[in-house]
Amino acid sequence: MNTPVKEFLGQIKVGAKQNQKNMTLYCLLSAQEAQIDFLTLDEALVREVLIITELTEGGSVPDLKVQNKSDQKVLLLDGEELVGAKQNRVLNVTILVAPHSETIIPVSCVEQGRWSYRSKQFGSESRAMSAHLRKRKLETVSRNLREGEQFRSDQGVVWDEIENKYARMSAERSPTMAMADLYESFKDSSTNYMKAFRPVDHQIGVLIFIGGAMAGIDIIGNFETFKKSHDKLVNSYVMDALETEHPKERVPDKSLKSRAIKIMESVQEAQLEVRQSVALGNDLRLESNDLTGAGLEFEGQTIQLSIFPRDRNEENGSKPRPMARASVRRNNIR
Repeated sequence: MNTPVKEFLGQIKVGAKQNQKNMTLYCLLSAQEAQIDFLTLDEALVREVLIITELTEGGSVPDLKVQNKSDQKVLLLDGEELVGAKQNRVLNVTILVAPHSETIIPVSCVEQGRWSYRSKQFGSESRAMSAHLRKRKLETVSRNLREGEQFRSDQGVVWDEIENKYARMSAERSPTMAMADLYESFKDSSTNYMKAFRPVDHQIGVLIFIGGAMAGIDIIGNFETFKKSHDKLVNSYVMDALETEHPKERVPDKSLKSRAIKIMESVQEAQLEVRQSVALGNDLRLESNDLTGAGLEFEGQTIQLSIFPRDRNEENGSKPRPMARASVRRNNIR
């Protein structure tokens, strides 16, 4: 692992614990933060300085166009949902968009049964893809990068995982199998969960267990930006916790805290691949026997990291399949 990222991770401390039913969150605290000024996706959209549209009038499922009209950089997080236009999408990677620029961004479809305009521009409902789905998408993007496919996901895996999540949550399937509809179905339940989780001073991340098993780590290297993104990130884990709301057994707090510390130590030992990102900065890919992750650095500063437990059975079982035409997708809604 390169020195700046390892040094940044090495000074992070595992702080206070926050609990709700089967979900335990440890606050990750830092004595330092990235000294970079940027807007979040939601801030930029509210200020009407970020315009996100289909690539062309006809659209292209894996690509969108972003225009940043502001004097500030804009941070788009891996897994954030973009709603509207011809179908809802999520970001495949974390992207730092330059001021006054136009960028083509890689995305995945999370609304399999729609290919028609609802709006010319994309908006935000302040949602991110559930943590488990983000992990599965991240795995396919990392694999495709190593095979020279740029920042593409396996769209078939994404659709399959959304269908599987509908099934695991015993949710009624929506007409377009939209991820957004699943979130809306469990809005009240997730709101009740979220009451237990609040950001604290000097927090830059979370390490989360669900039912005693590590679910993931999310870090944003700037205190204020993490605070703004806290609910969106934590709720992505809540959507997974709701699948098994009641824990099978109580895991001792001391045991979990020790595991959290060891996990953070093991992250520093992961192999790191660094490559040019979609826009500003470098894309980071982390791999070890037990962990997989991705993130972004800019000018030697760690901007964002997402790290998940590695599931070899799922990873080896995911087989790329060609993307179906829009008409085929509509005809195959179940």
